[in-house]
Amino acid sequence: MLFATHLLIGALVARNRFPVPWVVAGAALPDLVDKPLAMVGLVPTYHSVVHSALFAGVLGAGWLAARRYGAATAMTAAAAVGVGWATHLVADAAHITINGRPENTVFLLWPLVRSWNSIGAGPGSFALQYLWTPSFYVEVAIWLFAGAVLLRDGPPVIGA
Repeated sequence: MLFATHLLIGALVARNRFPVPWVVAGAALPDLVDKPLAMVGLVPTYHSVVHSALFAGVLGAGWLAARRYGAATAMTAAAAVGVGWATHLVADAAHITINGRPENTVFLLWPLVRSWNSIGAGPGSFALQYLWTPSFYVEVAIWLFAGAVLLRDGPPVIGA
């Protein structure tokens, strides 16, 4: 999925359930961390550290720390970031599967599994090769659905 769609999916999932800004931040987190790490050569792929399901331990520790110190607002924020992060991973795994590469969803187990056929294209090249793939049409449908929800319900309430 393209970055903006991750943010949109997070906002749709958060709607009326979690604070939208925190879910959107969580949805952005994997790309904001892993893409730069790959671009400077610290990791071999764009799906690594924060794209790993094992990162749930870090998020869980943040939630537990908030819970331990009785910060209800921080607990809500940590949970919302976790929800956004999870939507990002699910969307990436769905994208890879829909485009005929389900075996590449092993990125979810990084660093336990580090060998898969990762597309090495940078963000611009990736976007160009992504056009007209099966998941491109799914992404268009997501945006159309979001537009219909926005027309029906209005914009999400920030901080809800």
